[in-house]
Amino acid sequence: MTDAKKDVQKALPYDYEGGWVAVQNAVLTVYTLHPDFKTTTLLVYAYLLKNYNIGRRYSWPSFDSMEIDLNVSRGTISAAIQTLCDLGMINIFKRGSRGSHAYTFNALIDDEVEFITRFPDAIPNYEKKLAKVERIGAKKAAFDKLIPVRGQDIELSQSDF
Repeated sequence: MTDAKKDVQKALPYDYEGGWVAVQNAVLTVYTLHPDFKTTTLLVYAYLLKNYNIGRRYSWPSFDSMEIDLNVSRGTISAAIQTLCDLGMINIFKRGSRGSHAYTFNALIDDEVEFITRFPDAIPNYEKKLAKVERIGAKKAAFDKLIPVRGQDIELSQSDF
């Protein structure tokens, strides 16, 4: 009889036996372009994912739980949930007679151009991002001219200083 092979955890860069939450890269690189997407929006999204029940196919943490666990006000949580809904990341359903909510998740947009086409409010932040990329690229190019590539000899003339 062979020993059962233990699944290797691949999501974290270290060993961890407890729970963790996977967040699609687009949340951190595309959805952050929208002016209404705040850090608390990401926090609430990750919390909803943490509470997702694969058997029921929805998440249903209470506002009280979110307030306590996230240390965020109910108003901030409501605003974050509204943003997630407006951006098409989640759907909200009434659950039960006491007015609690259930949340389902939608596939996300991975492409920045597709995102700003759908959400034109993100265009100014997209343009700022492109400008930053250009500035950083220019700095790197200038720096690379100063640093010799390993294995190459360079000669500096007085005019280089």
